[in-house]
Amino acid sequence: MPAQRNNVVQSLSIALIVFVMLTFVLAVTTYVFFKQQIDEQVKVVEAQAAAFKVKGELDSVVVEKKVLLTVIGYPEDDEKAASDVKTETTEDFNKRFAACPEESKNWMGVAEWLQSSIAAKDKDLMALEDDKKKLAADTETAQKKLAESEANAAEEKAKFVAAAAAKETDFENRWEEHTKNLKAASNAQESSLKRSTSLDNLTTEIAKGEAYLSAAGKKKFEASTGAEERVKLLFAELREREKIISNQNSMLADLGAADKNLQETILAASSKTIESFDGKIASVDEGDRTVLIDFRTTRGLQPGLLFYVYDPADPKPEVSAKKGIVEVVAVESGSLARARVRQDGIRNPILSGDAVATSLWTPGTAFEAVIVGFVQLDANAKPDDDRLQELLERVGGHVERAVSPSTSMVVDAGLPRKLGVADDQAAGWKPIDDTRRNNQLKEARRLGIRVVGIEAFLEMLGLDRGSLTSDRLPRLDGKRSPPGRGNDSF
Repeated sequence: MPAQRNNVVQSLSIALIVFVMLTFVLAVTTYVFFKQQIDEQVKVVEAQAAAFKVKGELDSVVVEKKVLLTVIGYPEDDEKAASDVKTETTEDFNKRFAACPEESKNWMGVAEWLQSSIAAKDKDLMALEDDKKKLAADTETAQKKLAESEANAAEEKAKFVAAAAAKETDFENRWEEHTKNLKAASNAQESSLKRSTSLDNLTTEIAKGEAYLSAAGKKKFEASTGAEERVKLLFAELREREKIISNQNSMLADLGAADKNLQETILAASSKTIESFDGKIASVDEGDRTVLIDFRTTRGLQPGLLFYVYDPADPKPEVSAKKGIVEVVAVESGSLARARVRQDGIRNPILSGDAVATSLWTPGTAFEAVIVGFVQLDANAKPDDDRLQELLERVGGHVERAVSPSTSMVVDAGLPRKLGVADDQAAGWKPIDDTRRNNQLKEARRLGIRVVGIEAFLEMLGLDRGSLTSDRLPRLDGKRSPPGRGNDSF
């Protein structure tokens, strides 16, 4: 048993030794193999680095070649041979840079030659610029001298002109004085010649004034013999006539300011016959009791005006022979106006073709009105002058500030209502407005111009205060209720 155990131990020992030896051999072999692999890898890396370096140098050369080819004008994709490029370059140099020296006919040489040429040109340009500045300075000096010469010449000329003007003025003054003296002497001589006949001529002219005197004045004029006394008689009668005319105008103005019924009285007091007709009835509307009147012109015609209607068979009828009365309510056109029938008769009605006439209107005259007083058309406390003026202008009239002989009518709105305190007045009303109203009414009475109130004026336009309470202007052509036949009330 011990011998057998020793054999096993010995066998195991030998096996262990063999295993260790094989392991060592394997380790050495593995080391040698990996060592060789590492050395080969290092050589490959070094070879790659060398190849990369060579490639980089080649790329740099290629880039530089491209730059050079671009500079000389031959891109890399051009397939021309180097000899052709050289030939073309030489020909280009000879053609474009013939003045360039032969030894410098390359790109660097051309660049240096061009730089030197440009520097030479710059030097020449600077010399020319200096010459130009010198010439400009010389020109400025010459211009200053010329300006001084012109100023001196102008001064001398002004002195000469002033001296000549002074001499001419002196001559004209002396000539004017001579002419004045000569004319005075001539007038004195002529006056002395006419003085003997002027009194006789004046006496003759004064005697002609006898034709303008009344019967009583003519007797006094014939009884007097002196020219001075006759002149006094003429002035005295003229002043008396002026006073009578003023009173008549004032009376007519008072009548004109009354209601429309007094218009008929004025018409009746006029001439007993109608000298001429103002227009004729174009058509009659029995339903609305309105007529359409044809005039030569409606210029100056205003609503509210009354016309008498006559039979056209009689060219100069009696005033009392009227068939009826119509009142203008609207102007339709330049020759037509619409009127309502105020009075007519059943037995002798108003027909188409009848003539109309009035003594209160002259065809062709413009309607001119003056508005005075505080105009208030609605409940608003503010004055409504502009609104009233617009109403007047819509019927063809126009407003003036002051009364004149051409004024057709004065619209008096009256004074504003008191506000409760004695000195308080409505807004917009001043003492100067009160003074203007009084002055214009006084002038209207003196000239005999008709004065109407607001209510009467609105009625002439076919309106009333109730139709003006809205903010917009009412229509002027609206229908109105006609009065009954024979009813002449307003």
